[in-house]
Amino acid sequence: MKKNNKIFKDLSYALFGIFLLAFHTGANAQQDPVFNQYMNNLLTVQPAYAGMSGYVNITALSRIQWVGFDGAPNTNTFTIQGPFKKYNVGLGLSIITDRFGPVRQNGVYADYSYRVLLEGDQYISFGIKGGFNRYEALLTDLSVHDPNDPVVAFDINKKYLPNFGVGFMWHADNFFLGASVPKIFQNKINSNSGETVYREEMNFYFMGGYVLDIADNVKFKPTLLARWSQNTPTVADFSANALFYERVWVGATYRMQNSYGLLFQIYVNRGVKLGYAYDLTSFRPSQYNAGTHEFMLSYDFPVKRKRFCRFTPRYF
Repeated sequence: MKKNNKIFKDLSYALFGIFLLAFHTGANAQQDPVFNQYMNNLLTVQPAYAGMSGYVNITALSRIQWVGFDGAPNTNTFTIQGPFKKYNVGLGLSIITDRFGPVRQNGVYADYSYRVLLEGDQYISFGIKGGFNRYEALLTDLSVHDPNDPVVAFDINKKYLPNFGVGFMWHADNFFLGASVPKIFQNKINSNSGETVYREEMNFYFMGGYVLDIADNVKFKPTLLARWSQNTPTVADFSANALFYERVWVGATYRMQNSYGLLFQIYVNRGVKLGYAYDLTSFRPSQYNAGTHEFMLSYDFPVKRKRFCRFTPRYF
């Protein structure tokens, strides 16, 4: 088992090296939606996360971005997941709706994970996800300088883009480390003139977090979610959160060269958690919008824990 631990330690260093390399890679545009409360939305990009908490969980998250800015992104996600001890697996379902200007996207993905117990109550989980995005763009509604531009002469109506992804996580009660590629197929949509107007990129995600006891009834949790793709800019989210009396989370977030904000979460009872986050952009358009609001509602079903394997607690 010591050999296994050495292998996973070396693997973690390799992943961290890949993450640092991503910081030096240039790109042109952003594609997937991002969240400040990403730890409550990790299933959408990491299939190995399915069932990891040990509870049957339902989470709804809504992000209203750049308030006051016409056509600003509005993203909503709904996830459900849970573990199954008999086969040592986790199952999950993610539903995503995203609106940005004339573009509408709706995605439905199912997730499957399988975990293996290591020494010292550590686990390694492997996951796979599969589903589709429904993409449409109301291009004829745009105000353009050249009304004869063939790219915006026709709407794109309900194109279905099937896809699948993979991921893995190494985790224990107080930490996790993982990587994933949620979309492997690089689907593309062409206009009637033959020009590519949309393409799904292969995004590589790296994620990690750690929980420390810093005082009586106070825990500190730094986390990271980074994304890299050949044709899109690197996105790295850093957050630092403190948990007081196992009930209230208070934290700050920073998205590299993009935004910064605060978040607050509270456990109303053992099953219900409410969350709110607010951020402001750190680049020039911030003067034209009133920031971004993010609302979260999460519920853990009261199940008998002895039916399941031991998983990472609700810190993640």
